Amino acid sequence: MLRKALLLVFLILPLTYSALQLPDALNLYFELVREYESGSIQNPFLIRTVESLEHFALYRYYRFLIAGSVDKREATPDLGYYLSLIYSSYNYQTEEEQLAAALFLSYLSSRLAKTRLTSDHVMKDASFIDFFTRYRDVVSREARSFFAWIIAYQIGLTEEKPPLDLVQSYQLEISNYSFSPPTDLKHLADLTTFYSDPNIQTILTQALERVVENARKDPARIAAHINREAAFVARDIVKPITNFQSHVAQTVQKITPIAKSYWWLRFMVYVFVLLVAMKFTKVRTLLLNFVLVFESIYLFFFFDPTSRYESLAYGLVLVLGFAFAILRLVKRRSKWLDILYISLIVLAAIFPLVPKCEELSMEKHEGFLQSRFYDLLKRELYVDELAPVSQYVRRLSSTMYTSMEDTKAVISDFVEVLAQLNSHGVVTEILLSSNYGAFFNDFSGFFNHSGTKSRIDTFQPLSNTLRFYLLDERSRMKNFERNLDSLLRYSERLVEYSAPKLRQEFKQHIEGLFSTKYPILSDLRSTFEKRIFQNSMQASAPYVRIFNNKNSLSIFLITILVFLTSFFLNPKISLGPSIVLLIVSALGWLNARNLMLIVEQTSPMITLQTSSLVNPLIFLTAMFVASVNLLKLFRKGELR
Repeated sequence: MLRKALLLVFLILPLTYSALQLPDALNLYFELVREYESGSIQNPFLIRTVESLEHFALYRYYRFLIAGSVDKREATPDLGYYLSLIYSSYNYQTEEEQLAAALFLSYLSSRLAKTRLTSDHVMKDASFIDFFTRYRDVVSREARSFFAWIIAYQIGLTEEKPPLDLVQSYQLEISNYSFSPPTDLKHLADLTTFYSDPNIQTILTQALERVVENARKDPARIAAHINREAAFVARDIVKPITNFQSHVAQTVQKITPIAKSYWWLRFMVYVFVLLVAMKFTKVRTLLLNFVLVFESIYLFFFFDPTSRYESLAYGLVLVLGFAFAILRLVKRRSKWLDILYISLIVLAAIFPLVPKCEELSMEKHEGFLQSRFYDLLKRELYVDELAPVSQYVRRLSSTMYTSMEDTKAVISDFVEVLAQLNSHGVVTEILLSSNYGAFFNDFSGFFNHSGTKSRIDTFQPLSNTLRFYLLDERSRMKNFERNLDSLLRYSERLVEYSAPKLRQEFKQHIEGLFSTKYPILSDLRSTFEKRIFQNSMQASAPYVRIFNNKNSLSIFLITILVFLTSFFLNPKISLGPSIVLLIVSALGWLNARNLMLIVEQTSPMITLQTSSLVNPLIFLTAMFVASVNLLKLFRKGELR
């Protein structure tokens, strides 16, 4: 397959004159794909990639653990963006290596997303865009010197001919000027290829005529005329480069082998078996057992929990079936055993598989703490403007600044009233010092009965202002307390699962926020110190639920499948899957310390071995359901 693909590359790509050796880049790309799929990784870039993928999975895990699965950012980065961090962190020796790496990361992105690698996917991939952005900038800079060389040759100012089929259209005689052809065009072959674009040649012809016309008018500025027109032509080289970029993407789509899965064919076999079972009643139980046994084996050994549609289908069918069984339970006569089944299954889903997985503690992953994904985690947790901490702090500061301005307005109203009283001779003097006080004119008519209306008119607006101020202030303080409580609970969670390095950096960030950026919140420093940082000497180990681990999830699904089969169908149909469930639950329990953690659909699974306590409830529940099912069948003699 590799040889055929490379042959196709050589046949369809006109690359004879390209300085960027695309066949070499594609050959390296295929080697990267082949080596990655084989699992025997020796290439330094692949070693870095595999290591970074582990860091990426940990970054997503810790982000979900601390901040939750809901991302409130308006533009959520796609998978290609995260993989581009791997691309930009590696030092490449050649452009071919760089392009091969960008193409491989496009392939890896589509593979993790469980989608086919298309030209559109490649064109939108961040690493591929980064490569061609840099390539376009370099070639565009060289294009100015290259087109200046062409113009200078065609007007007879140099005898050194560019490597093109050119003729000297003009023979200008300009004294005191000599053109020196460029010697540092690393992409000369690329430029000669792009020169063949008809649009470039048309624009170059027009530029040449303008240079001749301007040179005859002002020969002393010939260098400026040539450079200006060369730069004008060089701007349009972007289009052939973009065409080349699109051509590369389309070629990669054609030559990349499509990963095929034939597991979907089992559903066609199931349909055929069910049709046969409906027609031949004598073998119906046997055929249905066959279908359920095969599906149970598939669930444990081959099921991919990161598959978007398959996971959704299993979740809907089994969970809805389980919920329907609970509703039907009321109408059944003998239901104590079913209640026990349901209770055990629910409890197994609630209690963690690993209550404290020490191997998942952030401080155990030193490589992650030195990676770019650690910096990304920090930004998304509390540094960026859209990070939860930044949003909470902005709300708090906004509340306090609004309170401050309203308080100032109320005080200003008080001062204005005092000023009016002073102007009317009611208040003669006010002292604002340690011995503060006010001196009044007791003989002022303001205090007489006749001044009653004046007194009411003076203080009524102030009374209304104060009443509304107090209502607003109470509402603001309630809102402030809610946001502060949310911030503190989020910070407790962040510190709880952080490595000492992250806790220390978070503490410094909080101190900087409250002392420099939002000084109005400076009194919260002591609150954070007492509630968050003084109790953060020892971090908690994350827990693992049965849904986060592949084997426990598979056993859970098979358990529900067996339960639903025995609940709704003939109990004899559950014989085969019960035997399978008994076997795989024993295997799962024996292998319980080897975890394959599911992070998200587009993220690699985290593989680790734990020495922490593993809760055996899901395995015992599965064994209990399977064993009781088998005992009931044998006891009643229903297998005869």
